[in-house]
Amino acid sequence: MKHLRSNIFNPISPTEAEYLADHVLSFDGEKIHSITAFRDFSGAWEDYRDHIILPGLIDLHVHLSQYRIRGMYEPALLPWLKEHVFPEEMRSSDPDYARQLSLDFYQALLRRGTTFSVIYTAPFRQAADAAFEVARELGIRAKIGMTMMDMNSPEGILHSTDYALKHSIELFEKWDSPFLGYIFSPRFAPTCSETLMRETGKYASAHEAFIQTHLSENLEETRWVKQLFGQETYTEVYADYGILGPRTILGHAIHLADAELDLLAQSHSAIAHCPDSNFYLKSGEYPLKRIADRGLPFGLGSDVGAGTTLNMLQHAKQMNFRQSELPVLPAEMLYHITLGSAQILGLQDRLGSLSAGKDADFILLKPPQGFEIGAHSLSQVCFLSEDFELSKVFVQGQDRTVKD
Repeated sequence: MKHLRSNIFNPISPTEAEYLADHVLSFDGEKIHSITAFRDFSGAWEDYRDHIILPGLIDLHVHLSQYRIRGMYEPALLPWLKEHVFPEEMRSSDPDYARQLSLDFYQALLRRGTTFSVIYTAPFRQAADAAFEVARELGIRAKIGMTMMDMNSPEGILHSTDYALKHSIELFEKWDSPFLGYIFSPRFAPTCSETLMRETGKYASAHEAFIQTHLSENLEETRWVKQLFGQETYTEVYADYGILGPRTILGHAIHLADAELDLLAQSHSAIAHCPDSNFYLKSGEYPLKRIADRGLPFGLGSDVGAGTTLNMLQHAKQMNFRQSELPVLPAEMLYHITLGSAQILGLQDRLGSLSAGKDADFILLKPPQGFEIGAHSLSQVCFLSEDFELSKVFVQGQDRTVKD
C-alpha cells in the first residue's frame, strides 16, 4: 500500500470540481483504496504537499501515425491531408517504422500525463498491430483503430473494402478489452464507400463496438460530402449508413445545422472537440453553446498531428480561447479531459475521477516556485500548464513516469 499526502482536484461535473486540500491518497495494486483528510489519517506517508494530484488525462481523438508531422502547415484540411498526412501515413506500411513511431508516441503521451487515449493508426494492418503490441508492452491503455478508407485516396494508402473490413473485424476480435481494445475507424465519409460504412455500422451495432470518424470539420469537406452522397447534410450520410449511435465518437463537428444536432442527440452520439486543431487549420469555431444546450456529450482531443501538442491541459485552455464570447471555466476544462471523456467511453466507474475502488490512474503536478496551492490552483493548472512540472504518472498503480 502506498500513501501520498498531497492536494487533489477531483472532477464532479462540467460545473464542479472538488478541491481536497492536504489529503492522503492510498492505493494498493491497481486500485485506489481510500482518500482521507490528513487530520484523520494515521501511518506512514510520502510527502507531496507541494504538489497537486489530478486524475489521469484522457485524449478522445488522436492520430498516432501523424505524430511526426506536427507543425507541417497548410492553410486548410484537404490540402494538408494531401501534402503531409497521406505521404506520412504511407511510411507506416513498414512494420519497423510503425513500431518505432508507436514507441515514440506512447512515451510522449506519458510525458504529458495522458493515461488513456482514443487512437487512429495509418490504414495498414501492420501499423495497427504495432500500435497494439507496443501499447501492451508499455502498459498503455487505449482504444486503437486502423483507419479505414476505400475510395478517393492516393495510390499506396487506398485499400479495398474487403481489406478494410476484414482486418478491422480481426483486430476487434483479437483486442477486446475495454482498456486496450479496437475501435472501428472509417476516416471520414469522402474516403469511405457506402458499402464500407454500412457494413461497419452493421457489425459495430451487432457487437456493441465503438466507432470513430470525422464530421463537418471543414466547409470544403462538407460540400464535397453533399456532392458525393446527394444528401442535404453530412450527418445524414452517417445516419443512413448506421454510423451514429451511443458508442460513436465524431471528431470536430463544427459546421452543423440544427437538424444535424438533433440527429446526433437522438442517436446519443458523442463528439471529440479538437480546439487546437480547429484553430491550426482555420476550420472554424466549435458551436459549444448549441451543443451544450442539446446536452450532447463531448470530450477533448489533441488531434495530433493537426493539433500541435499532446498536452491535454493545453487543449483545455484552447477550449476556452477558441470561444469568441462564451467563457469556459476551469471546472469544465478539467471535466472534458477526464470524467466527461470517461463517461463517453463507458469507463466512468474506473477512470476519470479519483475515489475508492477506481483505478489508480493519476498524475502529480508541481507548481512553479512561489505559487501557493489552494482552490485557485485549478485555474493556474489549466491556463499555465507548461509552467507546472509533471513529476509522476501512475497507471493502474504503476509508476509510468517518462522524463524529457
